[in-house]
Amino acid sequence: MKTAELLVKILEANGTSIIFGLPGYNILDIYDFIRESRSIEHVLVRYENAAAVMADVYGRLTGKPGICLVTAGPGATNSVTGVAGAYAESSPMVHISGQCSTTDRIQPFHGVDDWYFLEKIFKPITKWSVTIEDPSKIPETINRAFQLATSGRKGPVHISLPTDVLRAELNGEIEIKPYEEKKKSVDDVSVKMIYDIVSSSEKPVIIVGRGVLRNLCWNEVIELSQTIYAPIFHAREGRSAIPFTSPLNVGYFIGAAFGRGTHPLVSELFQESDLILTLGLSLGSRSSRFFKETSTNRDVIHIYQEDYENRVLIKEKVIEVNTLNLSSFIKKLNDRLKGKIKSDWRNLEERISKIKSTIEDELEKFAYDMSKVKPMHPAFICNCIRKAVDKDAIITSDIGSHNSWMEVYFRPYSSNTFIMPGRYGSMGFSLPAGIAAKKINPDRQVISAIGDGGLLMILGELSTLSDLKLNLCVIVFNDAKYGMIWKLQQRYHEGRFIAVDTVPPSFSECAEAFGIRGFKVEESRELQSTLENALSLKEPVLVEVITNFRYDFYKYRL
Repeated sequence: MKTAELLVKILEANGTSIIFGLPGYNILDIYDFIRESRSIEHVLVRYENAAAVMADVYGRLTGKPGICLVTAGPGATNSVTGVAGAYAESSPMVHISGQCSTTDRIQPFHGVDDWYFLEKIFKPITKWSVTIEDPSKIPETINRAFQLATSGRKGPVHISLPTDVLRAELNGEIEIKPYEEKKKSVDDVSVKMIYDIVSSSEKPVIIVGRGVLRNLCWNEVIELSQTIYAPIFHAREGRSAIPFTSPLNVGYFIGAAFGRGTHPLVSELFQESDLILTLGLSLGSRSSRFFKETSTNRDVIHIYQEDYENRVLIKEKVIEVNTLNLSSFIKKLNDRLKGKIKSDWRNLEERISKIKSTIEDELEKFAYDMSKVKPMHPAFICNCIRKAVDKDAIITSDIGSHNSWMEVYFRPYSSNTFIMPGRYGSMGFSLPAGIAAKKINPDRQVISAIGDGGLLMILGELSTLSDLKLNLCVIVFNDAKYGMIWKLQQRYHEGRFIAVDTVPPSFSECAEAFGIRGFKVEESRELQSTLENALSLKEPVLVEVITNFRYDFYKYRL
């Protein structure tokens, strides 16, 4: 058996059903056996970074490692941005790259003089980066990669495979079995401590972070909220974890950034609390610091899931608990609390419903007021999108001015349905993310929102979309500018503008050239009907909407 065949069999044993990749000389032996596989589908991208983004989104939506396969040298380095984004967002991924032969270490094709350069490049942006030089190590290495990618704080793992290692013949019987998921214990002493604190609280609030999304444990959070009768807020990183319609979910962002504050009605409810219980924030993140800094008159408990042992750190009014199993921790806390305590909050459902109604009416009015301006205002565009899409639609959104408005207007009516690049902030994310989301959820409506700058970075993936014939709707906010950069130069550099013009093509015509239905909208009165028509088509479609970079942000973060 060739090593490459063994690799594919180990991937199959671990439940791999889809690989995102782009072939090259160093990994063609792997492709030989992918072609013969009956259980693995391969998605061919046009640029390696798209494969990494797709694997990232697969990890976010399924909780299982997405598989990214790229060739040596530039193939691997082209995917660095997507891997770094997955690392920043705690998304499980197994990133496999080719490598130059072990016998060809000086000035090799697709290599540099430091033969271990790929292992070193990926080391800071993965949980583990390794080069396999012994073919017999394939099973244990791949299994360890799956285990690491999904344990503690989830994330990507990188494996480099030299060409001659992949071509090596293995003799004897080799056991092929999946990795064994280690039981992740929960510290009962920590659960008891949190139980005691929550029991003595009068008005606790729950803050949801990224860990709830990555561990798919939103139902446990909802149950906890109902058990202790506490409102749910979300940090920006936890957006879309809890459905907007959940009665105790306030549904809006708490915290401030980029000069825009929290809506006063949301802040007013939050300020009444005497205990802040955060679930799944990232250790040391901006969100966790914000809640520490605002804890002068209330206790703060952070429940993290990181890669350390179960531990507790107590400092003044802040308690940090690390658990290796966030979902089980919340379940155990629920079991202790159930039927024993209820907070002093009163009429929360009614209060939260009024907050939502007031804010949504304000947003509707703002969008209406902006409906007559030309070029079209992003608020009007986003409001039209949310009226047109299904309630359980999955939205992928890029980095840029448009995303500031998507965040303000989009409401997740199902968990895990608003997918953004996150804090790493890579442009060009939304299109490959949307393709992956549609592959994973073929029966769900998927919309990819992206700016002109982001789409220009990843335009070739329209070919991938056309090839796959996915019923994905791409909505392009075209303002012919790097709009966020323009705003920053206006605000912080006294309007000294430089290098902000994108000079975009007609994206609707580009779509048609790729075999995708394209629409271009310049008039407000045409937008709603065009979106509804586009979403009714059972084929790839792109809607280009002409907007403007000069419009300021909304006054609140929502």
